[in-house]
Amino acid sequence: MKILTKLEENVLLTTLKLKDNAYIVTIKDSLEDFTGKTISFGALYVSLNRLIRYGYLKNYLGESTSTQGGRAKKYYKLTNEGIEALKEIQKLQSVMWEDFSRLADEMKEVE
Repeated sequence: MKILTKLEENVLLTTLKLKDNAYIVTIKDSLEDFTGKTISFGALYVSLNRLIRYGYLKNYLGESTSTQGGRAKKYYKLTNEGIEALKEIQKLQSVMWEDFSRLADEMKEVE
């Protein structure tokens, strides 16, 4: 499994949640709603392209629409490898956060 940035991890999760409606604008809007932070299209394109290179995402063109000036939207979808990567991330995070409350309370008592 490749090491992913938090943005890349969140892009995968957001794409999964958006299902068949995952294109650049909906991904950006969902990420901003979730994180409360502004994300540039440039940063998002870099993450999307890297995730495609890793084999975690694939993209495809939808139908042409008049609202797009006749252009088709580019949609994104998780691959099986992307789903497995998220499972590994979840497993790792679970192990890393194990005993956090107890350890944090112990540190408070020492001070």
